[in-house]
Amino acid sequence: MAFTYRYQKGSALKTLYNVDFAVGLNGGYNMRDDVMLVQALLNMCFYELEALQPPFGQNPLEVDGWIGPATQRHIEHFQHQVVKDGGGNVAQDGVFDPFRAPGVSSSVSHTRYGLEVLNYGCSNEAQDRGLRNFVDLPHRPDMPVLLRNALKTEKKEATRHRGVGGKVQIGPVMQEVFPGIFAPPTF
Repeated sequence: MAFTYRYQKGSALKTLYNVDFAVGLNGGYNMRDDVMLVQALLNMCFYELEALQPPFGQNPLEVDGWIGPATQRHIEHFQHQVVKDGGGNVAQDGVFDPFRAPGVSSSVSHTRYGLEVLNYGCSNEAQDRGLRNFVDLPHRPDMPVLLRNALKTEKKEATRHRGVGGKVQIGPVMQEVFPGIFAPPTF
């Protein structure tokens, strides 16, 4: 189930949105509200905030929770743009895995979690423009009720990661791996 993840950064309480299970045609569990969250964030990034160029010839995604060719194309295009055009370090596997915590890289691919980078892109761009699209996501009337209700849940850990891998090691202070709006937080 998609959920809200809040964490303290200095004196500020920050918000990110996460999924319980992977989203994508190649290896994703594709739980309906998880897919809705990914669709909503991709729409925000490509069409509402215009933070990145959308895939050529594509329209905004219907936030319906069903993974199909259009949603998959948007996921892959986002990952490609972050790596090729921005020098970011995310896996280009067509899947958004749940992230463990802000700034923690995948223990398998040793890359940043694409969903975390997408969150920062939307959050930072909206904040820079004085917009509330990102922080108001759980309350937006244009979002499906299933997604809004799921985002009322606040957790610190995705179901997929519960009891897996023991302790999470947080490395040294993250350096900016994607200039501009997709910068990781500073701890």
